[in-house]
Amino acid sequence: ALAEEMKNDRVAIPGILTLGNLRSDPGSPYVVDGQHRVEAFKISGLDEIIADIRAVRFDTVAEMSQEFEILNSAMVRMRPDDILRALELSLPPLQLLRKRCEFIGYDNIRRKPGTPVLGMSAALRCWRMSSVETPAQGQASGSAATLAQSLDMNDAEHLSVFLLTAKSAWGSDPENYRLWSNLNMTMCMWLWRRLVLDKSRGIKRAVVLTPPQFQKCLMSVSASPTYSDWRVGRTLSERDRAPCFTRLRDVFVRRLSDEGMKRPLMPRPAWVS
Repeated sequence: ALAEEMKNDRVAIPGILTLGNLRSDPGSPYVVDGQHRVEAFKISGLDEIIADIRAVRFDTVAEMSQEFEILNSAMVRMRPDDILRALELSLPPLQLLRKRCEFIGYDNIRRKPGTPVLGMSAALRCWRMSSVETPAQGQASGSAATLAQSLDMNDAEHLSVFLLTAKSAWGSDPENYRLWSNLNMTMCMWLWRRLVLDKSRGIKRAVVLTPPQFQKCLMSVSASPTYSDWRVGRTLSERDRAPCFTRLRDVFVRRLSDEGMKRPLMPRPAWVS
C-alpha cells in the first residue's frame, strides 16, 4: 500500500530513516530503522525519492542492535486520553469542553479530591453510546481520536451543558465517584437527550424537562440508597442496562411527582422488558 502511495502521489518516505556505519567497516551503511519503507520504495519502481536520513556511527554490531531495539520499542503505552490531550490544540470542540468543564481531565482521574472526576475519552464514549436507541459498548468502538474528530461544536455545546448539570448535582465528593462511571453516565446522557434536548417529540411520548428539573432528578439519583448499593460492580452490558434504566426511571418519576408533576411519562425503550 505504501509503495502504491509513493508511486501514484510521489510522496516522500514517511518518518526518519536511521542508517548506521561501523567504525571498523566504513563501507555501505546498514538500514537500522526503516527497512519496510525502503523496500516499499524499491517496489514502487521510482528512480528517486525524498527521505529524511539520520546517520549514526557505531563501534560494534551489538550497539547497532541495541539502537534497533530502542527505535522499535514502545517507550510508553499511549492511552486514549494521551492522544486526546495532543488533539485538543487542533480541535475547537475539545477546547470548548475543557474551558467550560474544568473537572474533565486527561490523567489522575478521581485519584483524590481536587483531581478531575471524568476523563475526556470516557466522556466522549458515553456521549456517543447515548446517541443511539440502544446504548451499548459497540456503539463507541472507534478510537478516541475518531470520536473526538467526529464531535462538532453543537454536540460539544450540548455535552458541556449536561456535564455542568451533572456536576452541580453530584459534585466532586469521593462518595459520588461511582456516579461518574460509564454505566450511570451513559444512561443519564440517554435520558438527557430524550427528555431535555428532544423538544419536538410531543409530551405524549415522554415528559419535556428543563435543565434545572433534570438537575433535581440527578440529585435524587445521588441520594437514592437502593440505586447506590445496586450500582456497585455493574457495567454497560445487556444484563445490567435494562435494570439500570428501570431504577433511574423510578427515581426520576418519584422526584418529578414530589415536584408537583402529575403522572410524568418516561421513555419506554424496546430493550427494557
